[in-house]
Amino acid sequence: MLRWTGACHRVFGTRAFRVLFLAVYSFAALTPLTGFLVQSPPALRRLLKQVSNYWLGWMLYLLLAVLAVEALLACLRRIQRRDFAQMQRVRQVQGGAALALVCAVCLYGMANARTLRVTEYAVTLEGAGEDMTVALLADLHLGYSTDPAYIERAAQAVNDMQPDLIVVAGDIFDNEYEAVPEPDRIAAALASMHSTYGAYACWGNHDLSEPILAGFTWDTEDEEKNDPQMAGFLRRAGINLLEDEKVTLKNGVQLVGRKDPSRDRKLGDERLSPAEWAGLLEPEKPAFVIDHQPKELEALAEAGFDLDLSGHTHGGQVFPSNLIMGFLWENPCGMVQIKDMFSVVTSGLGVWGPDMRVGTASEVVKISVHFGG
Repeated sequence: MLRWTGACHRVFGTRAFRVLFLAVYSFAALTPLTGFLVQSPPALRRLLKQVSNYWLGWMLYLLLAVLAVEALLACLRRIQRRDFAQMQRVRQVQGGAALALVCAVCLYGMANARTLRVTEYAVTLEGAGEDMTVALLADLHLGYSTDPAYIERAAQAVNDMQPDLIVVAGDIFDNEYEAVPEPDRIAAALASMHSTYGAYACWGNHDLSEPILAGFTWDTEDEEKNDPQMAGFLRRAGINLLEDEKVTLKNGVQLVGRKDPSRDRKLGDERLSPAEWAGLLEPEKPAFVIDHQPKELEALAEAGFDLDLSGHTHGGQVFPSNLIMGFLWENPCGMVQIKDMFSVVTSGLGVWGPDMRVGTASEVVKISVHFGG
């Protein structure tokens, strides 16, 4: 052990190692900015964006680790009044343990983001109707963090459900259509999903073209945000887009796809209110609504909807964000009942910003719908 410790000190304590570490650290830390500024060649831009997405997660947990170590050291100073030499030894031990924990958490988060799960819910709705299975996907965020093979696995998971209806509840893209790797392959994977009544989608707040820096978009007035390539992709994928539109499925279910309020605001558009939808629904038939953001749940229930299908929240995606989602959303993730309506919010299939998931799952959702409750 002493020999190993001495060898580590000789390697990691050298000037060459410090220079190498500083170079790697600087490259990674600057990738959110360089990935935003560098436009070509595309291969370099993709590399910078991918490193940036990983770095955002690592930086989050490095920052949390530093704060935790410093807080603990401050407590030890007050309680034990240790001298400077003792505190330095304690700092080294705590720092090493914290770094090891950060590495473990981040590596787990990176792997967990690519671990697909199937989450199942069952709802019983009032009235007559044929029992059916709904497959819910949302927040694919097709872009620099997307692996086409992962989307193919998700499509197979949907087919394994043998769904009657497939719903894609927004944020299909991550603001840049050009960032989608092998778009024809991904479109073909989504087109391979089979269902009795078809696949339907609504737009989300990221389904438009905007510059994106560290996961956050910049609202530019002089650029065309409504990228027609995105709608063309959905057509190739066999997914029907509903923009404040209603279709009646062959089993009598009314399916409504709402516009996204954030997207509408940037495009200078408006969407129908729940009260307006109340006048457009046939009360004797079941009514489902696809709404990217789980908002206006009580108003939608009062309008006559039976099932609300949403995404957007990612369930918080990474700890500790997942702990505060309940304070921000009436249904941050999962299933809740509001009056006579069920709200199902998926944590999503893809990632936003940090390319990892800690404390949440990447999922497709299977909803067994029963009637006659």
